[in-house]
Amino acid sequence: MSRTTPDPRRDAWQVFIETSARLQTVLDDDLRASAGMSLADYQVLMLLHDAPGRRLRMRELSERLVFSTSRLSYQIDTLVRRDWLCRERADEDRRGSYAVLTPGGTDAFRAAARDHARCVSALFVDALTEEDGMALSDIMSRLSDHLTSEQAHGARR
Repeated sequence: MSRTTPDPRRDAWQVFIETSARLQTVLDDDLRASAGMSLADYQVLMLLHDAPGRRLRMRELSERLVFSTSRLSYQIDTLVRRDWLCRERADEDRRGSYAVLTPGGTDAFRAAARDHARCVSALFVDALTEEDGMALSDIMSRLSDHLTSEQAHGARR
């Protein structure tokens, strides 16, 4: 009877999928309780907060968040209703638009960021050594580059 050798990469995949889902769920629950916003809200606000002029083209925002056009539109509409964002037409080509962080959005992001940083530290950073962080960053960067390459060439099956 032959025995197959387990592939540690498949084990890593299973742990990755389960842990990332758990981590996102806990972070989302914490943000909802502490700041009244979802993790998706926070991600949008963070990207805009860090962007030049606190604004990004909708297409770039969609790509960076890995959101479909309809999901991004819903997300932006939700944040516009809360007065955390506004939309601006892209005058340079008249076809696109920008999502722009408002002063209220800046305040909401900064208030949420304090508690969120503590939560991220407790759940993620504190569990890793600096060497773990460097190794994980390297692995995730390689996976990101690989995914980008696969998407550019069409996913192989």
